[in-house]
Amino acid sequence: MVLGFESLPGSLEKLFYMHIVDKATKFAKNEYEKNDLFHRWQHIENVMKKAMEIAALVKDVDYESLKLAIIFHDIDYNSEETPEDNYYNHPNNSTRIAERFLEKNNYPHTRIRKVIEIMLDHSTPHRKRFGEAKSIEGKIIYDSDKSIFITTPELYKKYFPLLYLDETKSLVKFK
Repeated sequence: MVLGFESLPGSLEKLFYMHIVDKATKFAKNEYEKNDLFHRWQHIENVMKKAMEIAALVKDVDYESLKLAIIFHDIDYNSEETPEDNYYNHPNNSTRIAERFLEKNNYPHTRIRKVIEIMLDHSTPHRKRFGEAKSIEGKIIYDSDKSIFITTPELYKKYFPLLYLDETKSLVKFK
C-alpha cells in the first residue's frame, strides 16, 4: 500500500516533499531543453524566484503545490506544429506530463489535482475561457509568470492590468 504524505509524521513528510520537488526539478530540466528559447529552464527559475517573492508577502500558501506547478507549467511548449498552437495547447499538454510524472512517483491523487489546477491558472487563454484563478497559488503563478516580462512601457500596459495581487503590483519596478 502506498501512503500519501498526509499520513506521514512531520519529519518524513518534509523529506517526501523535498524528494518530490527535487526529483521533479531533475526530470524537468532535461525536458525544458526541447522548448523554444523563451521557455527553457531559465524561465522556470525566473518564475520560481518571483513566485517566492510574492508568496512571502501573502498568507496560507501551499509551497509544495506551487513549486511543482511552476516546475511543470511550461514543460511541453514544443509538441505542436506552430508557435501559436503551442501557446494555446501547452497548458493541457504540460498537465499531462506533470500528472504522469507525479502518478509514477506515487504522489497523492488529491495533490496532483491541485498542482494541475494551479498549472492551468498560469495561462491567459485558460483564464479567458474558464475564468479567474480561485486559489492563492493560481494567482501567484499567473502573476509571477507575467510580471517577469514587464520591462518596457508596452509590456507594462499589456501585463500590469492583468495581475491579480496587490503584493505583485508592489514588486513591479517598471512604470
